[in-house]
Amino acid sequence: MIRINAHSHVIPLETMGRAGKYGPELIDNPDGALVLRVGDYRSRPQRGHSLVLDERLSDPKARIDYMDAQRIDKMIVMISPLFYLYWAEADIGIELSRIQNDALAKFCAYSPQRLYFVATLPLQDLNASEKELDRSVKELGAKGISIGTDNLAGHELDDESLWPLFEKLEKYHLPVFLHPYPLPLQTKQSDKYNLSWIAGYVHQETAGFCNLVFGGVLDRFPKLKVYLSHGGGAVPYQWGRLEYAATRMPDVKSKRPLKEYLGNFYFDLLIHDIAARRFLVDFAGSDHLIVGDNYPGWDALNGFALVDELNLSAQDAGKICGGTAQKLFNLA
Repeated sequence: MIRINAHSHVIPLETMGRAGKYGPELIDNPDGALVLRVGDYRSRPQRGHSLVLDERLSDPKARIDYMDAQRIDKMIVMISPLFYLYWAEADIGIELSRIQNDALAKFCAYSPQRLYFVATLPLQDLNASEKELDRSVKELGAKGISIGTDNLAGHELDDESLWPLFEKLEKYHLPVFLHPYPLPLQTKQSDKYNLSWIAGYVHQETAGFCNLVFGGVLDRFPKLKVYLSHGGGAVPYQWGRLEYAATRMPDVKSKRPLKEYLGNFYFDLLIHDIAARRFLVDFAGSDHLIVGDNYPGWDALNGFALVDELNLSAQDAGKICGGTAQKLFNLA
């Protein structure tokens, strides 16, 4: 059985200080923990989990050593969503995206049969985004793109200005990985308990799904593959509400029953409650589920252990642990 972790992050040291006044930079906190500054935003250390930049976040050898210890065959890496910087000036966003994609490619080149990446794009300039998508795939070997779920430099996922990106992904047979980012990055609102990460991500992932489906995007691009992180937000658990809303709400453009669009979506199994995890397996099926445990994020767990707890058939477990990701990202 091949074991693939399809959702993990890196923080390339090459990106530090490369966005001018926005950083990013690591600064000392009075309690001794490192804090990440991106513009006016400062990460808030969680109890029992620090943003200390351990070597597995930036050193590919350390990442491979970790994979060996955990018996992980392959891993998909991407930047932290804290580094999307869609709200920065276009020239800064374009240059930082290029630097980050080069750094991701360099990271993966250490072990090209085991490490793969999805590229980031400067969505504040969509012409530049198209060029960076082509460069990342053709020259650097990217296996897809990673973008936010909403608030995409003034765009939403149903905005026709994004359609050239989706058209290219269809042509390349590569997925779009939807990953939320904390809204305080651009709104400067307070974030008690880091609720933007906890509840905000669930809302954003659900909104991203609805914008793609209700907005008719998947009617225009029926072969587009979408990876929705963190178990799909509320989508599986409020499915009946979404189906009913599709028949009642204004401006809905989807032409087919909602369930017919599920074939475009893939969900990772990062669900901490086992009953909810079982429900997700029943809802999506093993052909559309992936191990992606957000390593080394605050909510990361051993994604393969989460599968083992479900006592699935060897065939279903094999698909979730690696087979589905291998096909989705064209790793074969």
